[in-house]
Amino acid sequence: MGMNARNQLIAQVNAADAIRLVNNKYETKLALTEVGAPTSPTVLVVRSRREIARIDWDAMPADWALKPNQSLGGSGILLADQRIDGTWRSPSGKPLPLPTIVNHVRRILDGDFSPRITDWALFEPLIRTHPAMAALSFQGLPDIRVICVGDQPRLAMLRLPTKHSGGRANLHQKAVGAAVDLASGTVTRAVVGKREIADHPDTGHRLIGAAIPRWPSVLAAAARCAAATGLRYLGADIVIDADRGPLILEVNARPGLQIQNITGRGLGSAVRL
Repeated sequence: MGMNARNQLIAQVNAADAIRLVNNKYETKLALTEVGAPTSPTVLVVRSRREIARIDWDAMPADWALKPNQSLGGSGILLADQRIDGTWRSPSGKPLPLPTIVNHVRRILDGDFSPRITDWALFEPLIRTHPAMAALSFQGLPDIRVICVGDQPRLAMLRLPTKHSGGRANLHQKAVGAAVDLASGTVTRAVVGKREIADHPDTGHRLIGAAIPRWPSVLAAAARCAAATGLRYLGADIVIDADRGPLILEVNARPGLQIQNITGRGLGSAVRL
């Protein structure tokens, strides 16, 4: 499937109000929760600069993820891994003084990471990657993209951060893309850039044949996204938390076409309605 065919499909089957919904992460989480789909809870929503002064920082957890509500490409995310002597620290151990955090919240509210003029800032619990998933990745947060038509998963791939991708699961930055067999949840093919690989380029961990933990639950989570959002064609991005299991990170109304190159299967036949 080419870009024009994909755009035509989206125009035909995805309603404008459903697309607007999934462009709002907070509203999407509420919709997912209503249908019992697993998603990360919200610690705090900051909607304006005025609300910053009312934040009880002492009551905030030791670890969290600070995200823009309507960012593109995962930009603008700030992570805190622990709090030592009143100062938060990033997963790399870098101190995050309160003025730095407040300034980041302000930038999010000012729309620095959003296609809109203004945005909301969301604090969520920090996701701790399932050990089996962490073993397949180089740092960062690996995720699973599941393409669905209605409540039916049709294609799936695993996206694994690399040293080159800076710990991000971004295929354009040379993260590893790995095809996942829908029936078994095992990796059948892996690619970095245009090169087919069998092992992770940084860790050397074997990828081909690796099993995704909690796979039936991953597919069940993806299958609930259509009912929650109203989308008929979608991409569900799912992570697997060490304690909470599969969590829907994001629902995409316009999922990219890279999954065709990763799985070796064209979307045209896979998503036929």
